[in-house]
Amino acid sequence: MTNADMDRLKTDASGNTGLSAVLAEAVEGFSSTEDAVRFLASRGFEVTASDLAAAASETESPAEAEESEDAEEDGYGALMRFVRQS
Repeated sequence: MTNADMDRLKTDASGNTGLSAVLAEAVEGFSSTEDAVRFLASRGFEVTASDLAAAASETESPAEAEESEDAEEDGYGALMRFVRQS
């Protein structure tokens, strides 16, 4: 896995995109990070649970996320929140 896959995931699943909407909805049904990995693999992303954990540790903390809760969360943000909580 290269960072290119995570960079592409962040770009494709952020903001107002089709993948963002689908991912944000799918996250609600994930029970583990492996569910997320399988979902992303089915959409052409080669990422691992450890890749997701590393990315989640680099994103804003839960306290910062609560402060920006007024903004609608995109799919990437929902995924990172899920990974941090898992």
